[in-house]
Amino acid sequence: MMKTKICVIGGGNMGGAIIAGISKTFRVVLCEQDRKKASQLKRKYSMAVADLESGIKECSVIILAVKPQGFEGLLAELKNMNLSNKLWISIAAGVTCRYIEKALNNKPRVIRTMPNLPAQIQQGVTGISMGRFASNKDLKLACRIFDLIGTTVVVAEKDLDSITAISGSGPAYVFHFVEAFEKAASNLGIKDNAAHKLIVQTLKGSLALLEHQQESADILRKRVTSKGGTTEAALKVFQKHKYEKIFKDALSAAKKRAKELSRS
Repeated sequence: MMKTKICVIGGGNMGGAIIAGISKTFRVVLCEQDRKKASQLKRKYSMAVADLESGIKECSVIILAVKPQGFEGLLAELKNMNLSNKLWISIAAGVTCRYIEKALNNKPRVIRTMPNLPAQIQQGVTGISMGRFASNKDLKLACRIFDLIGTTVVVAEKDLDSITAISGSGPAYVFHFVEAFEKAASNLGIKDNAAHKLIVQTLKGSLALLEHQQESADILRKRVTSKGGTTEAALKVFQKHKYEKIFKDALSAAKKRAKELSRS
């Protein structure tokens, strides 16, 4: 059975992560203007490299892995090409399916996605939405592709700004939390290397427990928190400084900004 042929336009961080995840399952053709980057990816994943028109012509699935600021120029280039019978998958934040549909004309089948940085080690999570002309078959294929770089969650496109605020930006929240945790540990006299090891493994172990115990975070938190104990003392400080409200406000700000940057 012939493997589906996928053209990945853009070999940056996320484009490279997608290629790393899918290259053993699908036939991949890369379109990348940076010749050095294209050559490196070609050698690493033993795939074809082509110019834009050739790549699109020979592939049935096109992944648009360019940054939002380069998107308009790319769509302008595509207008004069034969674009029939293609599935278009975009990873560009804030660029709606309708925006792409209007630019490409002739009722293109568009899927919009929001992957996140851990896709680079096949541990990402990707929000996926269908455009007006995409089919359930197209959606299943998109999920199959992005399941190779982590897990997928199918949502209505109106929810993608929220997904951007939660999982798209989420790794930065985690890294910021670790930074603060490490500084606090250093303040207690723990050396940097030891603090990093303690904190990273605490996070890994806690997340593994949360995933495998099938119990809520609330229940597990209560298990660690003895009345009058050390954990309760720490949590009272979080509550005093309205940690939950800070988190709620932060995600709301990210969602608001995602809406402001949206192109429809």
